[in-house]
Amino acid sequence: MQSYPYYHITRVMPSVIMVFCFMVGIPGNLMVMIVLCRRFEGGNFTMLLMLHLALCDLMALLCLPLAVNNLLNSWALEAATCKLLFFLIHCSLNSSVFTITLLSVQRYIQVLYPHSWARLGRMGEKALLVSLWGLAGTIASPTLSVRDMKRNTFDGNMYCVSHYLSSGQEITTLLIQTLFGFGFPSCILATSYFYLHRRVSQAALFRQRRLTKLVTYIVVSFFCFWTPLHIFNLLALGNMVMKSDEVKDVCQTAWDIILAFTLINSCLNPFLYAFASSAIPRTSPQPNNI
Repeated sequence: MQSYPYYHITRVMPSVIMVFCFMVGIPGNLMVMIVLCRRFEGGNFTMLLMLHLALCDLMALLCLPLAVNNLLNSWALEAATCKLLFFLIHCSLNSSVFTITLLSVQRYIQVLYPHSWARLGRMGEKALLVSLWGLAGTIASPTLSVRDMKRNTFDGNMYCVSHYLSSGQEITTLLIQTLFGFGFPSCILATSYFYLHRRVSQAALFRQRRLTKLVTYIVVSFFCFWTPLHIFNLLALGNMVMKSDEVKDVCQTAWDIILAFTLINSCLNPFLYAFASSAIPRTSPQPNNI
């Protein structure tokens, strides 16, 4: 059983991280959206995806004030709002992951098969974005049944927390999040960038190479900040077999801290844009550019 001071720290630490993400990430992502909108021209799907990524990050960050209040004080709103808030956070974060994955696939196709993407057309690109949000919402949907209001035994307050009705529901939720929200996208990212960078190193045209590097920085950032979250998911899944109270306690207390750490990725992307702003083209790239 945790002591009260330790329990308090596990709420204060993620709250501090979330407040930092909110204060830095909101203006940062807004600035990125303004810059991209000014430079955007129809037909440049890479820039459209970067704009979409900034929007996803912004949506997740805008939910943080209520999440912080839930950690530090209590949940004073309705149970439906509790479910909706964390559904929006998870849906936005999942959409961010899938946008990064689609960015890598798009760069891969433009380099290796320069004329294939053009055949997709505007309708095909719109269909990809709609499918992206549909998949993100589907993976986040267990949050609507898992998140609920629960009275805490330490202080007697009501909080919006994850509450699994059975071990089967917990296993299913964690497997969906880990496999579809990280495992499969990671395999696609790794495969795309293995062949992408092998082609870039052999290519003679480098007019868009800096843009490829910018997308690479975004992907590396994704791996750095998302891997710990899913390591803890796997640890929690393993504990379904081990039945260790100590491991369960570690997973429960570290969850909010790890989730807050993951959110740093949403406020880091604007700095990657600023660092490589010259890589963002003012006109649409030619199909054979790298």
